[in-house]
Amino acid sequence: MKKSIITSISFFIIIVISFGTYIYLKSDDGLTYKTKPTVKGDIAQTISATGTVNPVTIVNVGAQVTGKVLKLYADYNSAVKKGDIVAKIDPELYKRDIEEGRAGLKTARANLKSISKNINYAEAKVKSAGAEIKKAAATLAYAQKEYERYVKLFKKELVSASERDQKELAYKEALARLESAKAEQRGQKANLSSKKADYEAALSRVKSAEAALKRDQTNLDYTIIKSPVDGIVVSREVDEGQTLTARMQTPLLFKIAEDLTKMQVNASIDEADIGRIKTGQQTLFTVDAFPYTTFEGILKQVRIAPIMVQNVVTYDVIIEVENKELKLKPGMTANVTIVVEHKNNVIKIPNEALRFIPPVVSRIDKKAGKSLKSSHSKVVWQINNSKSLEPLLVKTGITDGEYTELVRGAVKEGDALVIEALDRDGKPVLSKKAGSLPGAGHSLKVRFRGFRH
Repeated sequence: MKKSIITSISFFIIIVISFGTYIYLKSDDGLTYKTKPTVKGDIAQTISATGTVNPVTIVNVGAQVTGKVLKLYADYNSAVKKGDIVAKIDPELYKRDIEEGRAGLKTARANLKSISKNINYAEAKVKSAGAEIKKAAATLAYAQKEYERYVKLFKKELVSASERDQKELAYKEALARLESAKAEQRGQKANLSSKKADYEAALSRVKSAEAALKRDQTNLDYTIIKSPVDGIVVSREVDEGQTLTARMQTPLLFKIAEDLTKMQVNASIDEADIGRIKTGQQTLFTVDAFPYTTFEGILKQVRIAPIMVQNVVTYDVIIEVENKELKLKPGMTANVTIVVEHKNNVIKIPNEALRFIPPVVSRIDKKAGKSLKSSHSKVVWQINNSKSLEPLLVKTGITDGEYTELVRGAVKEGDALVIEALDRDGKPVLSKKAGSLPGAGHSLKVRFRGFRH
């Protein structure tokens, strides 16, 4: 009895397996599979962006004075040295200003000299008034003594009243002369102070005239425009005979690139990618002028100022580039690739294999599905010895868009992984998805070979 039960169960299992195999093979009947091998090597994850090639330093050369451009001594692509004359503005108006300034300065200095002489004369008058005061004070002292002596003699009746009155009159006259001398001295001092004030005003006019002359001379010097740096003229903004007006802003004449052997690329990075950008990262880029030449650079700066255009936020990054062959020109559009992560000597899975879903395959059981989801793993497919598709669980790392790094999984270098299914006519067969995990067609349990979770 027990033996017959075991025999019945075994027979049932064989029937079920045979039925499932028949469905699977029937579903795959006539399909062929295109494979691609895994490889071993280096892989880099990158961020793509566009940018503009610019010189590291561009100096704007402008005119600080108004006038007609008389002569240009530099043109596009001219190599210039610091101090070289690059343009000349008509200097006639400024020469006239200098002549007027010199005449005004001469007049101011003559006036200052005249006032200086007046000061010397006023100082002499003050000294003279001081001498008169001393003389009047001595006369007053003598007249006072005489008057007092005659008052005493009059009391003793030794002199007459008329003689006493004469001495009194002489005393009062001496006192009046002293007061007059003092008043004269005060007047002369006031006059001296006035002359000194005139001198200070005249001295200020001289200094003002000197400053105006220096300004006019500086403006005349500005009519000769010189290069402030060594470099190459990349842009000329004026022509000979053109009139420049330097008022609210400085008219621009030239743009000079200081050193074209060192360039930089100003690239715009999307806000979603800026978190992975760091200074010192290696960058590669191409330009349309040299599509088969790859230029290398180093990311120098990540600018934190956002740039918003139509609600799209980007950030500028600066990439240093050597340009010793002078192939790169200012303004070129650069197609930039920034290497954000790089790994050496790893197994790389073709991205087509990770995207491949068999046109006909059964759903996996719930337990396997949960395990697959929780591990953030992916499935690749290979053809086993029985010419059937076999799924492999893999855990992946960084990708370069063509290959993806294998972190863990039962995949070795050189394993051929399925990337496409073809029908009898060699045309691609599109996959049909069923359920939450890869699979379609009839229900058949599939055992995944990979790593333990």
